[in-house]
Amino acid sequence: MKSNSGKQVFGIGKAGWSGDIATRLTGSFVAVLILLFSGHGADAARKTKMPYFAALKADEVHVRKGPGREYDIQWTYRSLGLPVEVTAEHEHWRRIRDSSGAEGWVWFRLITALRMALIAPWEKKQSVHALHKSASPDSAVIARLEPGVKVLVKSCNGEACLVSVGGFRGWIRQKKLWGVYPGEVIR
Repeated sequence: MKSNSGKQVFGIGKAGWSGDIATRLTGSFVAVLILLFSGHGADAARKTKMPYFAALKADEVHVRKGPGREYDIQWTYRSLGLPVEVTAEHEHWRRIRDSSGAEGWVWFRLITALRMALIAPWEKKQSVHALHKSASPDSAVIARLEPGVKVLVKSCNGEACLVSVGGFRGWIRQKKLWGVYPGEVIR
């Protein structure tokens, strides 16, 4: 949808995304990215100690109370590409935390090292955040993103991150993302 300024605004609707471009592109965009990286588990690409960020690699992921199939399912995520933080490992199981702080265990093959992030999920839906043409906060705004929108993280310089969403590619302040650590540099 267009805002009064003529910039593209991406938000979350009942089905996950709203807006003409976002509805058509984002679901298939995330699915293609996950498929491209599906051979790379989060463990294969991880070069740092725990905790670390990963993303859900399936559109349905059961979260269990403990590290094994014998544990009850607490809930099921239905959000391909959702960023999660891996906080512990036990054999082939990973304890994950989502942006709300909920934790549980998932099979390691259901996460990927692909870096996804959420735009300021802690803020109210009425706020929007600028996606800039360059890393400078004074550069041109190319889109506005509502809290909770999923973005693909391309790189971060410790202050801002280059992200992609719905056919747009631009920079956003790193402190507005859940899925990257403060000051983290991603190349």
